[in-house]
This record gives sequence, structure tokens and C-alpha cells, in this order.
Amino acid sequence: MQTTSKKKTRKWYERYLPFVARSTEGQLEWLVAVLKKEVLSLEEIAPYVTLLFAEKNSEELEFLVSEFGRLSDSIVCRLLNAANIYDTPKLFRFIPQPDTHHAEIALRKDVPPYEKKRLRILDRVFYAINAADQNLLEKVANKMIREGDIPEDFTENYERFLGILKDEEFLLSLYPNAGR
Repeated sequence: MQTTSKKKTRKWYERYLPFVARSTEGQLEWLVAVLKKEVLSLEEIAPYVTLLFAEKNSEELEFLVSEFGRLSDSIVCRLLNAANIYDTPKLFRFIPQPDTHHAEIALRKDVPPYEKKRLRILDRVFYAINAADQNLLEKVANKMIREGDIPEDFTENYERFLGILKDEEFLLSLYPNAGR
């Protein structure tokens, strides 16, 4: 009987706890609940996605990796849609088996016009997708280019990124210990 009242009190307390004061588990639960209920727009959820990935230790990161494997695909897609371009590479690393739909959402993100290091931000997204599956980036980029529904300068940025990958591959062949 005491445990029941203790749990009830805890739930009541957590209900009104600010997002930043919650544990990583509580933050993820709150985000999933908000995404399921669709009470906030994706733009309103974006800061919470940023806070979810801010300053996590290795245990919390392991927890997020395991929990992302349990999330439904629709929730993962909504999280990707809600995340800004800066959080997209972080979020993409937590998706256990990203597919073409996930990669397409990530590649369609716009870099803010005030960003001075635009190419670096785009490279982070390209690297995140490429790290998940090397063929995935190529497959999705080619599909987007073929359909013609691509963000501004996408083709040039993608070709530049492929050049970077070839350069890295060449340098690793010359200096095999440099990649460690």
C-alpha cells in the first residue's frame, strides 16, 4: 500500500517537472508522448530534441541507443523532422537501422541563412548517413537527384562530399595508420 502511494506521488511530481530537470529516460518518454499526442508542432519540439542530446555521459548515450531501437518508425521520423540540422547527425547515429526515408528527411534539412560554415554543417549530415550505411547515402542522393526535388546546391555539395571521401580513401591507402 505504501509503494502504491509512493508511485502515485512520484508520477504526480514528474508530471510537472521541467524538461531539463528530468532524467534522460524521462526526457525521452516526454518527447515520445508529445509526438504521439501531436500537441506541439515540430518547430516547438526542436529545442527539446536539442536538450535531449546535450551533455550526456556514456551511460545516458547507451540508454538512448537501446531505447531508439524500441521506438516506432513513425516516432523516429517525427523526431528527425523536428530536429534542426545541427542535431540531425547526432540523432541519425542513434537510429539502429536507418532506411532511405530517414536519410531523405536528413538530407532535406535546410542550413540557416545566417550560418557561416554552411559546408561543414552539410558535411556532418553526409558523414552521419555515410557512417550508418555507405550505400544508403549514394542510393538516396541519386534518387533525390533523379526526381529533381532537391534542396538548393544539393548536387554540387554531394559531389564535393564524394570528392572528400575519395581523398580520404586515397590518404588512408598512403598512410594506413593515420585512420586510427
